[in-house]
Amino acid sequence: MHAHAASRAGVALLLVAFVLAVWLGATTLSIPVLTQAAPPRVQPIRDPTLLPRLSFDDLNYLGAFRLPADTAGGEGFAYGGGPIAFNPSRNSLFAAARNGRIAEISIPAPTTPADVKALPSAEYLQPFHDPTEGRIKDVATQGAGLAGLLVHQGRLYGTGLIYYDASNTQTVSHFSRPIDLSEKGAGPMRRVWQKGKTGFVAGYLASVPPEWQSKLGGPAITGQCCVPIVTRTSWGPAAFAWKPSDLADSDEVNAVPLVYYPADHPTLGPWSGSNPTYGGTIEMGGVALINRTRTALFIGRNGTGPYCYGIGTGNRALDNTANAKGEKLCYDPTTSDKGQHAYPYRYQMWAYDLNDWTEVAAGRRDPWSVKPYAVWPFELPTPEASVRIVGVAYDAERRRLFVSQRGADRDTYSSRALIHVFHIP
Repeated sequence: MHAHAASRAGVALLLVAFVLAVWLGATTLSIPVLTQAAPPRVQPIRDPTLLPRLSFDDLNYLGAFRLPADTAGGEGFAYGGGPIAFNPSRNSLFAAARNGRIAEISIPAPTTPADVKALPSAEYLQPFHDPTEGRIKDVATQGAGLAGLLVHQGRLYGTGLIYYDASNTQTVSHFSRPIDLSEKGAGPMRRVWQKGKTGFVAGYLASVPPEWQSKLGGPAITGQCCVPIVTRTSWGPAAFAWKPSDLADSDEVNAVPLVYYPADHPTLGPWSGSNPTYGGTIEMGGVALINRTRTALFIGRNGTGPYCYGIGTGNRALDNTANAKGEKLCYDPTTSDKGQHAYPYRYQMWAYDLNDWTEVAAGRRDPWSVKPYAVWPFELPTPEASVRIVGVAYDAERRRLFVSQRGADRDTYSSRALIHVFHIP
């Protein structure tokens, strides 16, 4: 009700009260108290396909906070900090150590001082535990690690990945467990989607907003991108809708493809190259589906320089030459590893329209025909040479986006991730 309308209504009530008082012979007049109307409830979303797409200007940077520098349960965050998952029941985060053990931490109010050491620090709410209770060995006896985390309906879900699976031997990937890390009860590792395609799904996890669940085919997203060996994974962001509760009932869980790019459909570009959307140096930190919009937001890094496969060197004069062993050298001052290089690197977001995913889920489009509607490079106020995002989590109620930046909090002997926070009005 507008202010002037409310005023007219109040006057009318006073006049009615006065007339009644005179008519009844009352000696005093009780003025009725006019209370402000409660704000209208948010209307349910009848057709999510009409929702707006997110723009980069909709992301408001709030600041960052540090992971605890001490240990808990015999472990700490040195060289760790991802993956991460938001816990709505306690307004907290689960975050992983380098070895895959996880802890629950508080979320302090983020700030933006120039000195990283002046940022607020999270506190432990639960000490480190192995979320799989040893079942990561069901993925592989060696070379398997934690790849994704998600809190869904009061349980904690996760994925395990063989990072370098040259023979594509991985068969299982997803598990669930109680949200109390000290409570035993981790379920077995299960296969999600198709046999031989674990490299497309064994990674980041995210919730699907309620308004999109029926159209996309499930309440959660699972995916993976750009890990070795590239022929076993997606050549760009991948997402599949699934039902986490199915892990309790079946060894083989169905998933609905929404977007992915197999080797024979490199829609976003060749692996042995670099462009603003895809290239051999892409690393994906995670994904969030933003409620009250029709946007899915992948966050990671991309190389923008010339593609080169070989040994990294910080000496620009040695670029594209060979070392004493005859191995090709690639100018990349961030690493001396052998592999793909495209220095310099940048943080990047890939924004996808969920209307396109709906078409794929309905069988009207191929998943590799979908392209992002925007690609947004962005900067963080805390530089880190390797330019890597190791975790993404989303608080749908408060519309906060958490991004874990690897190695940005350095001390004498190690480094920890910083958690950056964005807000979407």
